[in-house]
Amino acid sequence: MGTSFVHIGEKGFWMRDSILELWLRLLALHIADPEEESIGQQIRDGWLLASRGYFLGHVPVRLEEAVSTDEGRRIVLAAIESLMIALERGATRLDHGTLNLLGFYGGQFTGEVEANRLIEVGKAFRSLLAGEIETDARSTEFMPGSMPAT
Repeated sequence: MGTSFVHIGEKGFWMRDSILELWLRLLALHIADPEEESIGQQIRDGWLLASRGYFLGHVPVRLEEAVSTDEGRRIVLAAIESLMIALERGATRLDHGTLNLLGFYGGQFTGEVEANRLIEVGKAFRSLLAGEIETDARSTEFMPGSMPAT
């Protein structure tokens, strides 16, 4: 089971690849459909590829690149908010059979994923975008989504 560092600049946090890939897949699906070639489509296509399950230990989130423009930042924040609302209103557990329908390479999920783990990831992404995360790649103290939230 690999881990990847999600960051903007030097600040960020480590995540287990399976949860990061699930988060990115769902987040990509919450980007509004573009009417033409756009930064939103580029971000979505990048996250769909990154979430496929090919990048063990180095999932290419490219968050810093995605939010490098005002439009990109707006799109990412809107997708996070949309997904967080859906997670908070939805089921408390996501079963592996349904998750594996999302097109992950090799159908990697074998058990349920608690929605609160993904909500924790969303909060961490928000904090990172707000500049509130102070940890760097040397720290593994906080790995969002690794354990069920209490």
